[in-house]
Amino acid sequence: MISASSHPNESARLRELERLEILDSADEASFDELTQLASIICGTHISLISLIDHDRQWFKSRVGLGAHETHRDIAFCSHAILQEHVFEVSDTLMDERFADNPLVTGDPNIRFYAGAPLVTSSGLPIGTLCVIDPAPKNLTADQTFALKTLANQVISQLEMRLHNRHLARMQKQQEHIFATISHDLRSPFNGILGLSRILSQKADSVTPERIQALSSSILESGIKVYQLLDELLQWSRSRLQAVSVSPEKISVEQAVLETVEFMQEGLKFKQLTILQKIEPDLFIKADKSLIKTVIRNLIANAIKYSPEMGQITISSKMVSNRIQIAISDQGSGVSEAKAKTLFHTPTDSELGTIDEKGFGIGLSICHDFISKQQGDIWLNNEYKNGAQFVISIPNYLEP
Repeated sequence: MISASSHPNESARLRELERLEILDSADEASFDELTQLASIICGTHISLISLIDHDRQWFKSRVGLGAHETHRDIAFCSHAILQEHVFEVSDTLMDERFADNPLVTGDPNIRFYAGAPLVTSSGLPIGTLCVIDPAPKNLTADQTFALKTLANQVISQLEMRLHNRHLARMQKQQEHIFATISHDLRSPFNGILGLSRILSQKADSVTPERIQALSSSILESGIKVYQLLDELLQWSRSRLQAVSVSPEKISVEQAVLETVEFMQEGLKFKQLTILQKIEPDLFIKADKSLIKTVIRNLIANAIKYSPEMGQITISSKMVSNRIQIAISDQGSGVSEAKAKTLFHTPTDSELGTIDEKGFGIGLSICHDFISKQQGDIWLNNEYKNGAQFVISIPNYLEP
């Protein structure tokens, strides 16, 4: 038996498979109908929609086979995804690659195989629509054409399925946002109005200490309103696809300094200090507005979950022609359960250390904006003194 080699763009291929959110999903009639049709047209006992994962082939749909997956090393489809056209093996016993394959020598006793690669719009194969039979045979030209056509329909169904899932998520996000607007924004606005009214009506009769206390409360409410509105506007901008990317040479030190300066009121209110450990002369290729928005979001999160009089650390370093910027706080950290969904779906935003609120969409926005700049963002699970978020952006290379 000869196992197939990895695809030349294996990492990108696996990311494309992950993007489609299909692995280990439940049976769906739209896919089962295509599989059944392939079996009928090609006159085979078995037909499968097979997706090639890291070390297995998993069957999204199957006709005539009970197994849900097999190891990738023995998968015929691992060979098929390396081909541009339909991959056909007329008689497995006459082919040295498969003659002693356990799927040939044992159940389901494969003697004939034909697989049409499932190629996404990015040009990467994620699996096959394949037909299998326990007797040798050859597909006619019409059957080969039909199998390839059905494979294209499988891809269309996968993309449509993903699109519908995204629409459902967006609707859920919108409901979440509007519910938050109606509830969470009223409280700080009412606070600002009520406290301002007291200052306006009784400024001549209250003590300086009382004026100071009222002013601090107004500032606190104002910061909450700004943070909520800023997060909402960023989310709307991202969801409406109103984000254009204009990469340029940006000084990491300057971008961080400007963003920290913008966040001074929030830092002073909780008496937080920022330790900046930015290596000099580091330049990234990024969109200045988007990268500062990401840094601002991460600093705002660090402020929110930092204890009063705590410290936030911002550091940077070069790693393999990419620059990593890490923002760390001394808060309670992120639970393992919440860490799994931080960057992909809105989460229920936990209250900050002085009951600051948020929509729970800031990190999802950060992921969107970083992805648009060929960057990555992640939570450092090895950091134990609070939470540490890291962004990685391509280094700027002089032309």
